[in-house]
Amino acid sequence: MNPPVVVVTGGSSAGDVLTLVVAALWVLVPGAAVLVAGGVRRLPLLLGAAPAVSIGVSTVAASATGATGTRFAWWGVLTAALLLAGLSRLLRGPVLPAENTLSALAGRGGRAEGVLPARGPLLAAGVLVLAAAATTCELFRRGMGALATPSQEHDTITHTLVTARILRTGDAAPWRAQALDVVTGTPAQYYPDGLHQWAALVAQTARVDAVSGLNATSVVVLAVVQTLGLLALADRVLPPRWLPAGGVAAVASALAYQPLLAMHHDSGALPNAAAIALAPGAIALVLPPRELLPWRGVVGRVPAVALACAGAVTVHPSAALTVGSGVLGVWVVWLVTDAFSGLRRTPRGAEDTLSAPGRALPGADSVFSTRATGRWLVGLVVAGGLAGGLVGTSLLQAASAGGGSSSRFARDLDPESLPDALHRVLTLPLQGGMDPAGTQEQWVLAVAVLAGLALAGRRALPVAFVWLVWSALSVAYLVDLHAPGLDLVWDSAWNSYYRVVAHGSPWAWLLAGIAVVRVAGWLTRGRRAEPVVAAVLGLALLAGAAVESGPSEVRALRERYADPAYERIDADDQAAARYLASVVRPGQRVMNSGNDGSTYAYVLQGVPVLATTAVPLASQPDLRVLARDLRALTPQVREVLRRDDVAWVVVDSLAPGLPLRPADAEFFGVPGYAVPPGLVDLDTAPGFRRVFTSGSVGVWEIESAAQGS
Repeated sequence: MNPPVVVVTGGSSAGDVLTLVVAALWVLVPGAAVLVAGGVRRLPLLLGAAPAVSIGVSTVAASATGATGTRFAWWGVLTAALLLAGLSRLLRGPVLPAENTLSALAGRGGRAEGVLPARGPLLAAGVLVLAAAATTCELFRRGMGALATPSQEHDTITHTLVTARILRTGDAAPWRAQALDVVTGTPAQYYPDGLHQWAALVAQTARVDAVSGLNATSVVVLAVVQTLGLLALADRVLPPRWLPAGGVAAVASALAYQPLLAMHHDSGALPNAAAIALAPGAIALVLPPRELLPWRGVVGRVPAVALACAGAVTVHPSAALTVGSGVLGVWVVWLVTDAFSGLRRTPRGAEDTLSAPGRALPGADSVFSTRATGRWLVGLVVAGGLAGGLVGTSLLQAASAGGGSSSRFARDLDPESLPDALHRVLTLPLQGGMDPAGTQEQWVLAVAVLAGLALAGRRALPVAFVWLVWSALSVAYLVDLHAPGLDLVWDSAWNSYYRVVAHGSPWAWLLAGIAVVRVAGWLTRGRRAEPVVAAVLGLALLAGAAVESGPSEVRALRERYADPAYERIDADDQAAARYLASVVRPGQRVMNSGNDGSTYAYVLQGVPVLATTAVPLASQPDLRVLARDLRALTPQVREVLRRDDVAWVVVDSLAPGLPLRPADAEFFGVPGYAVPPGLVDLDTAPGFRRVFTSGSVGVWEIESAAQGS
């Protein structure tokens, strides 16, 4: 039995709170500045869309500095935010009398120019959003401990390295975000680094390390980005007095293990999870606004829309599918319902007249409404072109890297029968490493989602439709259906059920919110107490979900952080990193295994390690040779050691086992390894002298004769 892992941590509670505040400010303020300059005044949309726009701003700064060879830093991002806000304000021009007239036609003249929804629904939704955010932070506090606690998850190797290299070199260009050699920067490949740009800004301005910066962004993604985005989406696609449904959706998302919490800390798919969290706010921004805008108003919002789309895609390319399918699904439902209902309006439905494109306002004719929709479509085409110019190359690189994933990657779940597939999709089991058999259902959330589907009605039909589409796609994946369009979806999800079903998760949580507001309406018969009752029912849903799955979710976090079930980095790895930092001379390199905690030697100490991925890639032939043949000191190995001045080796013998893909297994001659074959038992190999030991971690100096010098 392995000894318990000594968790590496640090900092203080007060310092962690400050870091979280800094993380929230970086993801809200730049985007909010551009949105305000572009004319966005409605509070839920302003807050919900700001994160995607903020990351779009940082992507502009990262691309500009990458192209010019300058350093990506906080002041550059703020400068970009100011310039882009100024551009939006210039394009928008002064507020015209016609624009005020249109707002008045929408019932939002004067003070009510779309800034705030009705007070009662807004307060109820705000209470629920705060409760969801507080719950998320408490989950992480119990499972993570301090922000400085590194995750033992395999993919975190890449996340922390990308963040640390941005911090150390100032190079955040998306097209070379993953530098496989952290010293030379080559070879480098595309990696969705929007989240890592944000984490680096947090670490830089809060004066913390890359681990703390990345962990802070992870918490804020679930506590702030996701909750505010769901509120914005509810405000856009549901009647105004149903706004508390967005707060309930935030509550549901906070206690739902699948998909985001699991993607963060079970499978390690941090960027994909962050993109799903950004999607609701981005969808709300891309959909036609509630207020009717003249041409200048539309043009003024084009930069914000373009930045939001580019930012979401920079976080993870799958955002294009999440946002695109959501916008298309909602718009299709709006158009179809308009075709059946015509232009008739009743006083009861007057509050919904701005919920769909093409719908006439009281006092406005259909030609005018159609023109307004046409203006917005033109604006979207321009915004799409701008976003494509910014991230189009990255998307092509991602498509090239991910194409054929449905055949290159094994399914994460074996094919199931139709009844089993429906059970999995509808009952929301924890699944994953916590619940491999999928038997621990989240019935509280599942019942709320299904009740919302039953109660959605015409007003919430877009929400029900998009969720049904993604649920059908999820079932299709589980029963192993194949067709050209379906295979494209499976490819984009790396042949993973959790990634497929994640696209529909925001709509599932909105359905739970719809169930609550509909029940609250029945209980109060539409009286003024309706928002209060909705808030109480939402908090009851939070309590029920917390009792049902909260302990399991804390356990899942603890197994990756505070009380890890396996070890990649512990106090021994840190001791070895500090030793290497004190003895490695300029120009020298350190051979290591990317499957253990040695990568943190670069992250936290700047040690120039060679291996940055768990298995060296085909684009690193010399490193692959070292990983296989180092202890044999073949002539090819000696040449690499001499040429690159590789003078040290660090190995952790207690690294977790790693299965290899067939091509890698053939190259290394083993089906899997914990330590690469070339780094095993160096004490018995000539040419290596052990110079440091801490627990399971050793450091060897490579003798000059072994280098051929």
